[in-house]
Amino acid sequence: MEPVSLSHSQHVTNTARLVPHWRPSGWFQIGWSRGFSRGEVRPLRYFGRDLVAYRTDDGLLHVLDAHCRHLGAHLGYGGRVQDDCIVCPFHGWHWDPDGRNRYIPYQEDRPNKSRRLTSWPIHEHAGVVYMWHDLAGDGPTWAVPDIFADTAGHTAALTYRDPGPEAQISYGQLTLHPQLVSENAADPIHFRYVHGTRDHPVFIRRWEREGLWFSQIGFGRRWVEMEPDSHDGDTLSILLAGVGMSYTSLSGSDNTLILLSTTPIDDTTSELFQTVWLEELPGDDAPDAIEGRLQRATAQLPNDIAIWEHQRFENPPALATAEGRAYTDLRLWARQFYPSGHGAPSLR
Repeated sequence: MEPVSLSHSQHVTNTARLVPHWRPSGWFQIGWSRGFSRGEVRPLRYFGRDLVAYRTDDGLLHVLDAHCRHLGAHLGYGGRVQDDCIVCPFHGWHWDPDGRNRYIPYQEDRPNKSRRLTSWPIHEHAGVVYMWHDLAGDGPTWAVPDIFADTAGHTAALTYRDPGPEAQISYGQLTLHPQLVSENAADPIHFRYVHGTRDHPVFIRRWEREGLWFSQIGFGRRWVEMEPDSHDGDTLSILLAGVGMSYTSLSGSDNTLILLSTTPIDDTTSELFQTVWLEELPGDDAPDAIEGRLQRATAQLPNDIAIWEHQRFENPPALATAEGRAYTDLRLWARQFYPSGHGAPSLR
């Protein structure tokens, strides 16, 4: 699907309002599997770097730094796939998945072993393509969650529809830092004012470990804070994986899984991805049933984006007593993803 243009969205260029470093460590979405065909070469730009992606005949996707280390040609424009290498359009140098020069056509017995392209770790799951980013070049330290098994306890027992292009939405380039999106997981209060819920939902579960931060909130007056057995009504579970990915499970009569991914493009903007998995229900064959359910699942995000794009990262924030603990815990947890000495956000 083409990037969605939000008519209410005006890009803000004042980067002083965003405190956290723009190049955190972690897994980040760079697209969907359907967008990377075998034999195709695609230019990308994330984390202030020009990248090139290519998928070989064996189905494996590779992402390298984009500029040939010979004379700097961009491999994403005119490059081609041969065996497991990407071939430079300028002089035909072959670069392998590890970023090594494997072959020079006019110097067949002597590839250049002194120059390498950075090779970025890639993981594909449930049709989503993830790339590991670390400013120091360190490899992955935690695994990408399984959205079906890890997001909420009830999720693994249900069957979900494969998302088609209509359920894979890019909102394009936004003036939006990933942590602003992640902090929704610590903010049940906003649901009343941004999304029109009747009451303030309450936390019924929270935990964190390694690269993951989890919260579950209950909707309705019958829930008792941090007592998950106090009611059996609708809940929303959010599993943060690093600061860039938010896995959400909405439970009730219409169960839905949503992956919201925010990937920095440069030091001012990010690309926002939304993927929606709808539970398979008996009435799905009715005309417009899926379209209506998908519309309901995606209708609220533009309200959040309208806030996020013009939001300043307040550091430290002025928090009401009811908000303080969750925000404090989340921001302290998030510090692990920022390079040391580069504006890691805090509450202190």
